[in-house]
Amino acid sequence: MSDDEIFVTIVAAIAAIASTVMTSVKGLHPLCLERNPGPGLLRLAVVGSMVWLAIVLEYFGDPSIVGIYVWFYFLLGFAVTKFFGQVLLMTSGISIRVDVAERRNWPAALVMAAFTFGTGLIFGGSLWGEADPNSDYEGGWWIPLGFFIQGWLVMVTMLTIYLVREPGRFRTGILQQRNQSEAMGAVSFTLSTAVLMTSAVSGDFYGWAEGMKDIGLVAAMLVAHEFLRPPTGVPDLGGARRTFECALYLVLAALNTVLAIAR
Repeated sequence: MSDDEIFVTIVAAIAAIASTVMTSVKGLHPLCLERNPGPGLLRLAVVGSMVWLAIVLEYFGDPSIVGIYVWFYFLLGFAVTKFFGQVLLMTSGISIRVDVAERRNWPAALVMAAFTFGTGLIFGGSLWGEADPNSDYEGGWWIPLGFFIQGWLVMVTMLTIYLVREPGRFRTGILQQRNQSEAMGAVSFTLSTAVLMTSAVSGDFYGWAEGMKDIGLVAAMLVAHEFLRPPTGVPDLGGARRTFECALYLVLAALNTVLAIAR
């Protein structure tokens, strides 16, 4: 390993340990965790991200990723998933210890788990394929990390726009009212956007055209949100609008993935 790779390994290890400590629920009273699926769901999101990353590294990664570099990217993926997927999300006001564990807020757990898994999906996608398939250049760690950051920033930006256009304040609905409908809307939008961004950053890189198509689909989802969201102060009776909206996002992301695989 080169000097910069050793440095990145140290930074990733520190970030992984610090993020794990910051998101840990150890030390809380056992009653906070008894019959509380929230913390387990967050762990499952991290495990799912690592399984996805392992599959990509084993079967679809650049041929140069062998030996110690498999563990290098696995450590980097864990650090990225914990830090970008959980620690940075907590800056929005959602706390794992307080909201998910102590207050047993299931909608908050759903949103955080979706964001965590979406982050892991995008990072795994950034390692799929070759950065420059037309040459023998092997690239370096900064290439997949750069693709990941671009895809992750698109997901965060689009999710922010989505939440701003919700009828009420998202933090109030999730943290105080525990609105299941709002949570499912955010979850479906986050996961669908993550799937589209995973598609955008994955595969052999031949240009930005394919990635722009995926970003365009996310923009189309925002347009759909404008038409399907209930007006402020008007209840969504039976949740019909929200159900159709969630299904539309997931079907669009799934269809795009199927078409990409078929090509």
